Amino acid sequence: MKVRNLALGLAALLAALSGCSHTEDLIVQTGAGQEPSVVDIDKEPLSLLPGNVVGIASLDARQLVASPFGSRLLGLLNQRLPVPPSAGFDPSRDLTRLYLGLYSMQGADLSGVALGTFDKAKIEAAVNGVEKTPQGVPIAKRKYAGRTLYTAAGFGFCLLTDHTALFGNDTGIRRALDRVREGRVRRQTLPWMDKLLDGEKDAPIVAGADLRAQAIPQAASANLAFMNGLETMAFVGNFKDPGVNLAGTLVYGDEAGAQAGAQNVQALSQKLGTYGTLLALVGFPQPVRQLQAEAKGKQAAFVVGLDGAALLQLLDKLPEYLGNKALAQNP
Repeated sequence: MKVRNLALGLAALLAALSGCSHTEDLIVQTGAGQEPSVVDIDKEPLSLLPGNVVGIASLDARQLVASPFGSRLLGLLNQRLPVPPSAGFDPSRDLTRLYLGLYSMQGADLSGVALGTFDKAKIEAAVNGVEKTPQGVPIAKRKYAGRTLYTAAGFGFCLLTDHTALFGNDTGIRRALDRVREGRVRRQTLPWMDKLLDGEKDAPIVAGADLRAQAIPQAASANLAFMNGLETMAFVGNFKDPGVNLAGTLVYGDEAGAQAGAQNVQALSQKLGTYGTLLALVGFPQPVRQLQAEAKGKQAAFVVGLDGAALLQLLDKLPEYLGNKALAQNP
């Protein structure tokens, strides 16, 4: 099976890379305290992300928008992002790729980089003319590190160039802006993460996480037993039938941990099948159509298939759940 071969290939990749030490390779050459140029910022977007990242992801924005549920997701974002229609910004047309860094397992601490085409002057002029999002959430505008930062309920953006923008929660954006102002624009992701992102740069979905330095939340370890003892994970995916397909590896400290992890993934699959009918009775579809794992050494290769129609129904219910809460509080 194609996705299984992909997962096994990732297992071999992580086996070689997961033990690499952390290094900080200077990517964008700047003088001491000198901000990088517009060309440098556009050339190496991953160097904008702060260090000590727990999880990192890359998304092909155009393929995401073109997916069966892309339009619903855009509708949700357009209601909550502090960008009015007069800005002329169309994510389906203007976005090309998104990079996202997660910095805490205990709460939302997000820093992201969006690539595409942005009319910086027009967007900023439009945002300056409004005080609230369509949801009625106040938009805060302020200067930080010589840049203009816009946030609404803790989530916002900052345009660096006509092709690169920062987004995330307030803390995440300010961390990235500190790096730009102080000339500290350098890659600080783990080497195996760099190889994963660079090696799979054409994949619609690429993600990896290193959990060795972060305590897994109790709720996660209790309900997602495969996370117990988990050290790193990585996966790639696409938006083909049935909706979203993921294939990757879970890496544990020893072979016994990998065996237990694979068994816990299979147990979770059985639970989802059992609870699917009950969830449907209360109007919540169960989107997981395939969930399998197989242990080999210290790794467990896994595949996941998510149903696009069920994801559409969940997206329709998401606004009701979120209310006026900040996106940053409900990642």
